[in-house]
Amino acid sequence: MKSLKDIPDKVMWHDGMLLSPQHFQQAFNRVENIFQFSMNQNLYYPFGIINFRYEENTFTNGLLKIEELECIFQDGLEYYFNSFKDKFSLEFDLTKYKDLLIKKPLTLVVCVPKNEKNNYVLNSAFSRYKSVNIDAYSLDENTGEDEIYIPRLKPNVSLAFEHELVSNYLAIPIAKVYVENNFYKTELFTPPITKVTNTSEIWKICNSICMLLRYKIQDIMEDIHKFENDDFKSIFFSRKESLKNLKLCLPKFEAFVYSEQLHPFHLYLALYDVYSAITSSDIDELPKSLINYDHFNIMSCFQKLQQQIIEFLEREIPTGFKLSKISKVDKRFQTTIFTNENTVDNHTHIIIGFKKNYTVSHDNFSNWIKSAVICDEELYSTTIERKSLGMSRTIIEKYDSLIPKKSIYLVYIKLDGMKKDKINLIISSSVQENIQYQPQEVILYSRK
Repeated sequence: MKSLKDIPDKVMWHDGMLLSPQHFQQAFNRVENIFQFSMNQNLYYPFGIINFRYEENTFTNGLLKIEELECIFQDGLEYYFNSFKDKFSLEFDLTKYKDLLIKKPLTLVVCVPKNEKNNYVLNSAFSRYKSVNIDAYSLDENTGEDEIYIPRLKPNVSLAFEHELVSNYLAIPIAKVYVENNFYKTELFTPPITKVTNTSEIWKICNSICMLLRYKIQDIMEDIHKFENDDFKSIFFSRKESLKNLKLCLPKFEAFVYSEQLHPFHLYLALYDVYSAITSSDIDELPKSLINYDHFNIMSCFQKLQQQIIEFLEREIPTGFKLSKISKVDKRFQTTIFTNENTVDNHTHIIIGFKKNYTVSHDNFSNWIKSAVICDEELYSTTIERKSLGMSRTIIEKYDSLIPKKSIYLVYIKLDGMKKDKINLIISSSVQENIQYQPQEVILYSRK
């Protein structure tokens, strides 16, 4: 119920009035619709699937037979179906759509006619309710006697594919169906729900994020003291700030997730709090564009947020790599590369991170990396004389799970067939004029 204009005015009860079914229908419509209107006004997305079970054996052959369905529609209408209790079936023949389902998955919805006046007439084309033949005998609750039969109405719920819906219906998606090898299957999909429990894919995503945050806290605590010196001063303070932010946001988020009581929208806000906390120390980048909450496609927004959190944490605290700062001596960067420890891809390459100074443009810095001399110390003089650049290199966005910060340029350097156990690596400007574009610092990434 979205508007007060659809709620009947109050019935004027008075002495001596001749009562008819319409009086009670109008009175109860008013009470029910006021409640549904209030719920829609004061709650976020108060609709969705509460419980949904179907016969899997008949489904694989093309007949969807609902065993139990419990849901709340967008206008507040509640519905419960149980194949053992109700004396009618709720099923859908998928075989009529086999050709379409072979080509692409289709969204299956549970639907009901909207709450409109022309839908009130029972058993008409768009009846909102239908009379049902169920065990509707009731006793006097005070005496336990005088059992009478009371006719019952249930919402006129049906199943359909989303592309066939007409505007006269409200619908909630329940599955994405497709055909493979003549069997009917469902894609991984989370319908609109009212509570996130541990059976939901949303809960599993949030649980994996909790575990990731705990692993990252452990990684930082194990390594942070290695950076407690002048060479790694900036990394030390960055890790310390990250540790504080992770410890600040994790306990509250775990409490939300493991309570299994939260609406997905509230859990979405809690996850955004986590993302905000862990990215708050990043002063080099603007906040990313908002990932909008979509109650009809909940999993998508949670997956996108999860990916952003993973990428940020991998930039800040690489899981599979350790960092070694390369020393700067006389305007050149120098370090010793141990072939068995510091190389990747079967000892053929090394991964170097070049940190750009904020005053240097992207083009100038990229050109400096491409034109820099990178070679073994033994070959440095020869390389300069021949006006060569030494080892071949490629600027890359990421390597496996290693994702650099925005200010760091990741470079994949080939060792050009060197068979030595260790290499005294030198990195320097090829021409004197380019010294002003040198990196602020250079980092060697090695697998842990």
